[in-house]
Amino acid sequence: MDLNDACVLITGASRGIGASLARAFAGQGAHVILAARSADEIESLATELNGSSIPLDVANPEQLSGFIDRVESQVAPVDILINNAGIETQEFIEDIEEDRIEEVLATNLLAPMRLTRQVLPGMVKRGRGHLLYTSSIAAITPAPGLAAYCASKAGLTRFAETIRMETTGTGIHVTTMHLGPVDTEMWTRVTNNPAFDQAQQRLRRLRMLADVSPDKVAADAVQAVLKQKRDVRHPKRLWPTMALAAAPGRIAEFLVRGVNHRIHKT
Repeated sequence: MDLNDACVLITGASRGIGASLARAFAGQGAHVILAARSADEIESLATELNGSSIPLDVANPEQLSGFIDRVESQVAPVDILINNAGIETQEFIEDIEEDRIEEVLATNLLAPMRLTRQVLPGMVKRGRGHLLYTSSIAAITPAPGLAAYCASKAGLTRFAETIRMETTGTGIHVTTMHLGPVDTEMWTRVTNNPAFDQAQQRLRRLRMLADVSPDKVAADAVQAVLKQKRDVRHPKRLWPTMALAAAPGRIAEFLVRGVNHRIHKT
């Protein structure tokens, strides 16, 4: 997809990976629409990038209802939707409050599903579009202290894989980013959990984990959209593990290749 003048909607865009994504896509000539709870931060960044900002709490179903319609009526049709907003857990499951579990699932899984549901009809009608999901290596490997987070990201990964199958032949492309340690405030909070910190320290000693900057993630995301790549994976040294985890989905796609999944809609 040509990114010049493309309309890119990014959730969780106020800081970290989201802010880096905004700068990277704006640097390619895209018009970025920044969505996050921090209204002042996304407004300031949007001004810097000559983009737009629309405050949004993705965990709030009322704010999500009709959000894509509002974006497209105020700005332009969405060419690229980046479901980046996410929150983590830091406790064993028996120590997490019920409302926190609901917030994690609403933010990490339900919001991307709802926004995808809203944006797809327009993309299908126009015959083009790109969906990008910020998932995690926690989607494919267990992590102590992150049970709810792992579950939400595993669901997101499978959701993205299924959407890829459902949109075959429509001109829509899907990219999933499976990320390990990224130098952000979220990673700092996660490693404050002693159970998880011990596990990740051991993996570092085994040279299986390595940090990556949010700017590197964003640069790879841009290339994934330009080249219609299905995956962005960090750290690279865990590529074999990630490839094995992706194998069942790839096999399923191969077995039903050529099937028109949308024939009932025509």
